[in-house]
Amino acid sequence: MRTSILALGLLILVNASSAQSKTYWSPEQCMKMKNITAVRVSPDGHKVLYTVRQAVMTEDRSEYVNQVFLCNADGSNTVQLTQGDKNNSNPKWSPDGKWIAFVSNRDGKNNLYLISPAGGESEKLTDVKTGVNNFEWSPDGNMIAYVMTDASPEDVEKKKKEKDDWYFYDEVILQNRLYVLSLHETDSAGKKKSTKLTKENRNVIAFDWSPDGKWIAYSHGKSPLANDDLYADISMVNVASGEQKSVASTPAGETSPNFSPDGKYIAYLCSENPVVWAGKTFVEIVPVQGGPVKKLAETPNDQPNILSWSADASHLYVAENNKTLLSVYSLGIDGTEMTEFTKGCTDLLGGFSVNRTATYVGFVLQNTSKPGEAYITSLTAFAPAKISDVNKDLEGRPVPRTEIIRWKGPDGKEIEGLLTYPLHYEAGKKYPLILNPHGGPAGVYQQNFIASNQSAYPLASLAENGMFILRPNPRGSTGYGVVFREANERDWGGADFLDLMAGVDYVVKMGVADPGKLGVMGWSYGGFMSSWIVGHTDRFKAASIGAPVVDLSFQNLTDDIPGFLPSYMRSDPWADWAVYDQHSPLRFVQNVKTPVMLQHGEADARVPISNSLMFYHALQRRGVPVRLLALPRQPHGPTEPKMVYKVSQSNMDWFSHYLVEEKKGF
Repeated sequence: MRTSILALGLLILVNASSAQSKTYWSPEQCMKMKNITAVRVSPDGHKVLYTVRQAVMTEDRSEYVNQVFLCNADGSNTVQLTQGDKNNSNPKWSPDGKWIAFVSNRDGKNNLYLISPAGGESEKLTDVKTGVNNFEWSPDGNMIAYVMTDASPEDVEKKKKEKDDWYFYDEVILQNRLYVLSLHETDSAGKKKSTKLTKENRNVIAFDWSPDGKWIAYSHGKSPLANDDLYADISMVNVASGEQKSVASTPAGETSPNFSPDGKYIAYLCSENPVVWAGKTFVEIVPVQGGPVKKLAETPNDQPNILSWSADASHLYVAENNKTLLSVYSLGIDGTEMTEFTKGCTDLLGGFSVNRTATYVGFVLQNTSKPGEAYITSLTAFAPAKISDVNKDLEGRPVPRTEIIRWKGPDGKEIEGLLTYPLHYEAGKKYPLILNPHGGPAGVYQQNFIASNQSAYPLASLAENGMFILRPNPRGSTGYGVVFREANERDWGGADFLDLMAGVDYVVKMGVADPGKLGVMGWSYGGFMSSWIVGHTDRFKAASIGAPVVDLSFQNLTDDIPGFLPSYMRSDPWADWAVYDQHSPLRFVQNVKTPVMLQHGEADARVPISNSLMFYHALQRRGVPVRLLALPRQPHGPTEPKMVYKVSQSNMDWFSHYLVEEKKGF
């Protein structure tokens, strides 16, 4: 009997050891996850389209590929509508529900295709020179409006070959223009007739058809630069004649026009006047035939996005960040009523799409321990119904626990953050802790599934390897109201830095984190904060810094959002060099002792790679251990799966080396 008990005890120990040694969430394993990227309910609410994205990494490919699926509204009878190894995305129902249009790059460029819900071969609708961006069916289903970027002048390639390809900066702008495709008319070449509607030198951002199909309202900026999106205006164009009318044109930014179902009003988003980058956004409505603008009720976070009008045109549905979640609100057109449609939901919602009849909405639902899947709900009452199961193979895998914690900032402000525990956490034991500031600064950490296949930071992998990760939402974050969001103006690296350090102290005082094994990692503004942190404290053993802003003046004069920093600093650099210098991490590089790994995309226009080069060379010349992972072709963050994987694995190796076990190779 005693022998049997001893054998059983040994078996339990072996099984426990085996469970802890098995790997569930390596960066390579996470890259195999599937993502729901769109959920579209049919006009009658009986069918649902959704797209599934997977990473393709072969010897000659590195890209994310979507495929379109169709199912009944209860999730039954799922069929894959598109096949092959090319990307097929953004499916949209025709108004009568008999056809589905989508975008595919199967011939090398993004073109429009048409397919029946019954399946079969798809029909190619366009043959464009550059690529179709967004598109929308006309109300009668006879036309499709779409946005396409201008093609480069015909002599550009010739000049490149001749090495005579000089140009004057910003003087030739390739705009995104609005076109309309007729499904029942052909041109002289026998192709479906396509007409350019916006010939003015303006960049189309978003658009919407009038219910009678005669007009299209669209928002437009001066150029495709992200900076100009914020200062957009709204116009209307007559589809038949090309006549243009101004709808909203003020120094504020106006965008996202949306016709009411009865055609009487246009709703749109409007910024403060003058524009404040982290400031308020309002929903306004204006009569189509002219008249006074009405501002609707303000939302809790003052940064709503319009989803749709209600079917009876009595209110609008909007979505916005709500702390670590996202909520949908209903705004009455009387300007005073506001109710929370998703009240009581404790999961993270996103990717909303309201169907044409405003009876259903499709969305993605997830939480920190559950991957995103496609859901729908009736707009009469919020009751999420799951209609996909694309990550069924992940069921049964243990997921590192994440909880919300709260602490006080230096002035008593309550700060919230997400704390992820080591997968095999044992009470009473102390573990390494990684601080992970977010980007923005008006970003926010939400309760998304932690095993992402698109993130530079492999949270689940790090947790599985025995590390805590703290993702704080310090002052400056969105989701907590405009006062909190603007609380770091002219103070980058000030009280927000103290909020972060107070969060680290809080976790250490919980008795779970080893204060001698701290790391920090962050991208963009998180990269700014990480480079600021290592210049102001030596308590971190290692830092991973992605696309950091290290010199504010340099950043403002080289990035693609020139209005951003002057809005936060309330001054241009030349009018107040001191405030830009005082908040630049590069000015404190002489204090850095922490080993640093930098990562940066070579094609980053938002935060030019020279920021990382300056920090790298300064640390290298000072003898501080430093590496710079340069990412060819990548913009502000890796977008190709192989690059995502490389950054993720490099971060895993970096912190495993410095915080868990000393490995060779650094």
